[in-house]
Amino acid sequence: MNIKIIIVLMLLGTVSLSSKVMNYQEIYQKDNSAFKEVMGIQIKSEVKNHTKEIQNLYAKIGYQPIWIDKDQITHDAGVLLDEIRLDKNRGLFSSLDKIYETLLKEEQLFDPDQTLKEKVALEFKFTQLYTQYIDTIIKGQECDYTAETLIEHSLKKGSLIDGLNAIVKESKELDVGIKKKCQTTYRTLDKMYKILGHQPVWVSKSGLSVYATELFEEIKEDITLDKNGTAYKAYQTLFALEIPKENEKIVEFELAIAKLYKRYMEHLLYGEINWKQFQRDLKRHHRNAAWVTHDVVASPESLLVEAINTGSLVHAFEKAKPQLPWYDTLFTVLKKYQKIADDGGWESLPAFKTIKPGEGNNSMLPRIRERLSIEGDHINCSEITNAADYDACLLDAVKTFQKRHGLAAEGYIGKLTQKALSQSAEEKVAQIKLNINRMKWFKRDSERYRIFVNIPAFRMYVFDKQDQIQSMKIIVGKRRHETPVFYNRVHSIVLNPYWRIPRSIIRNEMVSKLKKNRHYLIKNNIELHTGYSEHSPRVNSLKVNWHKYRRKLPPYKFMQSPGVTNALGKVKYLFPNKFAVYARYQCKESF
Repeated sequence: MNIKIIIVLMLLGTVSLSSKVMNYQEIYQKDNSAFKEVMGIQIKSEVKNHTKEIQNLYAKIGYQPIWIDKDQITHDAGVLLDEIRLDKNRGLFSSLDKIYETLLKEEQLFDPDQTLKEKVALEFKFTQLYTQYIDTIIKGQECDYTAETLIEHSLKKGSLIDGLNAIVKESKELDVGIKKKCQTTYRTLDKMYKILGHQPVWVSKSGLSVYATELFEEIKEDITLDKNGTAYKAYQTLFALEIPKENEKIVEFELAIAKLYKRYMEHLLYGEINWKQFQRDLKRHHRNAAWVTHDVVASPESLLVEAINTGSLVHAFEKAKPQLPWYDTLFTVLKKYQKIADDGGWESLPAFKTIKPGEGNNSMLPRIRERLSIEGDHINCSEITNAADYDACLLDAVKTFQKRHGLAAEGYIGKLTQKALSQSAEEKVAQIKLNINRMKWFKRDSERYRIFVNIPAFRMYVFDKQDQIQSMKIIVGKRRHETPVFYNRVHSIVLNPYWRIPRSIIRNEMVSKLKKNRHYLIKNNIELHTGYSEHSPRVNSLKVNWHKYRRKLPPYKFMQSPGVTNALGKVKYLFPNKFAVYARYQCKESF
């Protein structure tokens, strides 16, 4: 009984709410109708001050307002502005720029409390824009409509969209030509233009679109692009061409720019590394090494659609870029070394014996000073008395250089420092470009907190978005036991863990050591179990004949129990992966 009462009350409440909504809509419609009636009287009074075309247009529709409602601009006014924006971005109708920009500002400043006279003035401005827009579209074409009859048709259909769909904005020959070429000569572009409805994006009879201009400018300024490569040469060729007037040549020009866009966006998204070849070479030279790449979800086609929706290719260029720490830093450093290389780089140094801090009268030191000055490590000091002496100023410069190159910053200029000094500016540019290309294949995610391990630098970094919040030294693999490059999510943290020794270490290290010393497991606090649980039955390692195991693995599980001798230390960070790699806190100071 109570339930029924509640339901009835709920239904009554719904009826009441619906009634209020209906009342509001009726009131709004009445108010808006009254507003339109007053607007119509004012339009009829003032229309004589405008062109004959605008006078005829309003006469056909009974002087009713088209673009302005009581409290806002109409849906049709928004459609008109959006259509013109899209066409302007394609390089069309530049003659409308002034009145279009004026109306954009007035739309943003529109106030329901404006006077009737102000609203009528804005109505006429929209009509002026509309008539100029439609007249420009149908100029030189066979069309059944004029600006006057088209607005009448649109109002009958209920939307300006229906009216705009009834006329041809640009010759359909371009769309047909693009479709035909994509199915024959330019098949690689067919997917892109199917999404775009085979409409031109880059060029028209009026000239290059905003998108083509932005594409050319981006390619021109991109320092990662090979200036002798096919993409840059294609840009130079297309940039120098005059805009054709014949439809067939416009189609060819359109598709040539589209092909350039696709090639350039592939460069931005995927880089220039042949990963299949790289993986083969990696396995050939480092059998146990691995480098996992991650597919880039975005594509040239998807980014172009998004760019058209936003009105600019800048969106596509920004979205193609990996949102990773250091990516922008690499570009900054690349600009620096590219300029050094363009200016002639630095003089190559001959081989020389190790130079120690404090040495004097060494003919190599002035050349080393010059070399370090070009990279910015050496700054002229007032206390320099003899450039051939290894003074404190040069010592600071050498230490800075060594630290930047991951070397022991002790000031001794030995073989490793000489090797770093022997690298040319051109080689550094190539190395930076390589690392930029590598970063394009890192996992692209939106996680707030991320951990990066710089393997050759023996360092780990923790980031909060783009901000580095922690850095520490780490231990990584060595030759024949390289740390793989991969991505995964930290799953759990284990305190005082058992070390479940991987099969590869058992096969490559443990068995051979046990053949020499059967007490090896006991000495290193390693337990032998029948399973990987610490509660599984234990096996006495002294009773096992280790000499019978060569290629075949023993049927036991090796686990080092927690404690100060445990190789994992006190804490283990798990991120499940096929390489059985994890991070751990190492408490042994010897490491």
